[in-house]
Amino acid sequence: MELIGRGREADVYAVDRERVLRRFRDGQPAEGEARLLRWLAAQGYPVPVVHEVDGTDLVMERLHGPTMSEALRSLPWRAPTYGAMLGRLHRELHALPDPGWLPRLPGSDGDARVLHLDLHPENVVITGRGPKVIDWTTSRVGRPEVDVAMTFVILRGIVLRPHERLLIRGFLRAVARTCGTDWRAGMRVAGERRLGDPHLTETEADLVRRLQRPYS
Repeated sequence: MELIGRGREADVYAVDRERVLRRFRDGQPAEGEARLLRWLAAQGYPVPVVHEVDGTDLVMERLHGPTMSEALRSLPWRAPTYGAMLGRLHRELHALPDPGWLPRLPGSDGDARVLHLDLHPENVVITGRGPKVIDWTTSRVGRPEVDVAMTFVILRGIVLRPHERLLIRGFLRAVARTCGTDWRAGMRVAGERRLGDPHLTETEADLVRRLQRPYS
């Protein structure tokens, strides 16, 4: 099979034109992600269809279209449009109740909602049938503002060139307008979670600390 994608936890192979195989490298069972994808699809949330799961292997619908990141690079003037799209994906996700079996984010009290916690443009594929959200390995239940704050922390906590920073700021303004929650209330928790990522460089960690400081 052809390797077509490589994430931090899994490799993605093309099975055929309609299916891909996502294989976890660390021996993690794929059943948890498959269960969540099936539940989200049943609620009407836009995710790829699960075909089969076996141990570390998850066979899913193959999505045809650019990631939102690729679309932003090709059409930077559409940053507000794509930001509004991502904000709506947050809002629609956070309208879903706790399914009862996802782990709870530490410190989340009260009415918990489904959180992606890695919902940024690399994890949205823009297909001919609309956007689809992928890579649910970090999912928890908790407060919606933490999920949106994670998007802000991830995108503003990477090293960018000046024109890219301007594009991301416009993109995130549109996210804030449409996400349906006050992301600033989640910044302390999101920053702490991001700083716990072992893949973060020291430069990126410094950017996150600066972002987090006003909310600590």
